[in-house]
Amino acid sequence: MFQFVIIMPIAIALGVRIEANPIYLLLSLFIVVITAIGFSAFSIWIASYMKTRERFMGIGQAITMPLFFASNAIYPINIMPTPIRVIVLVNPLTYSVDALRKSMIIGSLNGLTIDLLALMIFAVLFIILASIGFGRMIE
Repeated sequence: MFQFVIIMPIAIALGVRIEANPIYLLLSLFIVVITAIGFSAFSIWIASYMKTRERFMGIGQAITMPLFFASNAIYPINIMPTPIRVIVLVNPLTYSVDALRKSMIIGSLNGLTIDLLALMIFAVLFIILASIGFGRMIE
């Protein structure tokens, strides 16, 4: 949420046209929250298998950058090689970026259902896995 609040004014100052519709802005906030919940649960799931904090931090860094580069945040999916395109389509960050572009910049709800469904599945799946992993740690 903190990053969202900081990046929005910077984007506007740089000339990015943000859709001023309050419904789209609230939808964007919802997308950011669902994405954050999903990645937080993902981190907890990974941490539940690590014995030290340092090992968890190393694994986290090793996963974060490839997820970013294997999404549509920088390059359009249609120009990516086929093997990378397969990875991009299972990457939850791809759906988050796509949903935020649609709601904040394009101002269209076309195809947003698929993005939101993918993000909800990601969040619920890793909440369940994190709960199981955390419960295993306590035993």
